[in-house]
Amino acid sequence: MMEHDSQEKAYAVDQRGIATLQITCGGPLNIISSVSARLLTATLRDIAVDSRVRVVLLRGSGTKTFVGGADIREMAALSPEAARAFITDLHALCEAVRDMPVPTVAVVRGWCIGVGLELASACDLRIASDDAHFTMPEVRIGIPSVIQGAFLTRLVGEGRARWLMLTGESIDSITAERWGLLNEVAGAEALDSAVDRLARLMAAHGAAGMRAQKRVLRTGEAPHLDAAMRHSIEIFSAPFETTEPADAMQAFLSKRRHG
Repeated sequence: MMEHDSQEKAYAVDQRGIATLQITCGGPLNIISSVSARLLTATLRDIAVDSRVRVVLLRGSGTKTFVGGADIREMAALSPEAARAFITDLHALCEAVRDMPVPTVAVVRGWCIGVGLELASACDLRIASDDAHFTMPEVRIGIPSVIQGAFLTRLVGEGRARWLMLTGESIDSITAERWGLLNEVAGAEALDSAVDRLARLMAAHGAAGMRAQKRVLRTGEAPHLDAAMRHSIEIFSAPFETTEPADAMQAFLSKRRHG
């Protein structure tokens, strides 16, 4: 297994029932490959059936990124069929978060890019440090933003979601909170305390009642979201029938190597 594919299939649960899953793949930028996506999905499914767990925290390792996006090196070599399989793995990862029977919180420091923002959007709540940034830059490398990108409209509104996905530009934490993407922003040094306070509050509620509340929220989601995400998987592979994604991704990688 290559270094950028590594992700330990492990999580920690404290005495209050607060589980922490730290994303450790892809080096300091926490890049998501198809292999690490499958490992993370398996871990999330394990957490979902762990009766000890009352709240789940998703965190990136380090301070540079929550998730630095999908593995561009892997995507640059994809055929249309492989592209469909790749995006299906990312969709399964986000769905494992969405299906969690207890509250989920994305804890964001640094950059939250592409699939990282989709993963955060699939969580129930999002809390970030004041130096975090959020972006959906897929159009810049010749591919569409798909799967849980559909949730952005629900969180920030149609116009703002379109702006994020059509421009590829980023927003900071203050803007993200004002737009409704974030539930709370804290200074970098105060982030852990703010997260602990939120997690402790939810973990103190009755387990049966909270799991029932999650079922209500999950079944109450707009029914078109599932269909939209399934359809987007098919759309994602279309650009890979041309050389545009590979050309754009190789140009990006070359610029990063020489920049």
